[in-house]
Amino acid sequence: MDFKSNLNTIGDPEFDFIKDLIYKQSGIVLAPHKKIMVQSRLNVRLRTLSLGSFEEYVGRLKKDSLFAKTEMQELINRLTTNKTDFFREMHHFDFLKANFFPEMEASLGAQKVLRIWCSASSTGEEPYSIAISAYDYFANKSGWTIKIMASDIDTQVLNTAKQGIYKADRLEPVSDALKSKHFNKVVTGDQTTYEAKPHLKSMIEFKQLNLLQHPFPIRDKLDLIFCRNVVIYFDKPTQKAIFSQFEEVLKPFGYLILGHSETMFGISDRFKFLGHTVYQKKS
Repeated sequence: MDFKSNLNTIGDPEFDFIKDLIYKQSGIVLAPHKKIMVQSRLNVRLRTLSLGSFEEYVGRLKKDSLFAKTEMQELINRLTTNKTDFFREMHHFDFLKANFFPEMEASLGAQKVLRIWCSASSTGEEPYSIAISAYDYFANKSGWTIKIMASDIDTQVLNTAKQGIYKADRLEPVSDALKSKHFNKVVTGDQTTYEAKPHLKSMIEFKQLNLLQHPFPIRDKLDLIFCRNVVIYFDKPTQKAIFSQFEEVLKPFGYLILGHSETMFGISDRFKFLGHTVYQKKS
């Protein structure tokens, strides 16, 4: 069988409709060069739905409101990018250990509750890296409670993150000492996996959250927000709205960490740039 003969080609009208729909629902901008990526990722979905063309798929999205409502999450899951690693951009975790944690230890006093939001947790490597860093710093300091909220718009990656189980190659950035301390090694046949230990899982609450949801459903003010390699997919008006909401949920002088290719320059003046894409909310 010629597999290529089973692939449907997406036309400009169908791509434009899906592009506009994704932007409206998630804020993600699909540039024209993403057309082939959209076609590739959605061809599997068309086969699952027994639909013969993108015209038929888009037609159903337009005419069947119930289908459109349930299909939206499938679209988001397939078209969002979920590149992540343990301790990615290591300088940010060095900042936690050398600057942020000591500052919180000195300033929070008797309160001893640290609140961190990982706003695009993907498959969980980032929030578990944060949890490892926090646990190792505060483990021998009595009375501390570390609360990490980890969210993503994609329900599939959230399910993976909640399980906290990773193949051995995903743990390559983690030292053997940290693996032994924070993960249970499971060998099944010729496959080795690692599961985050309960002390890490207990620090993290995973939940679905769309960054276009305003106001954010966050009751207690936060000390730190990780939002790395996410806003690069948004246009500037969307970025501005999200940064404004981040300011609302952060404590005075709270911190915001972006990805290495992201900036707040020309978008928000409510944060002070500290270097290495680390920002601090102004008073």
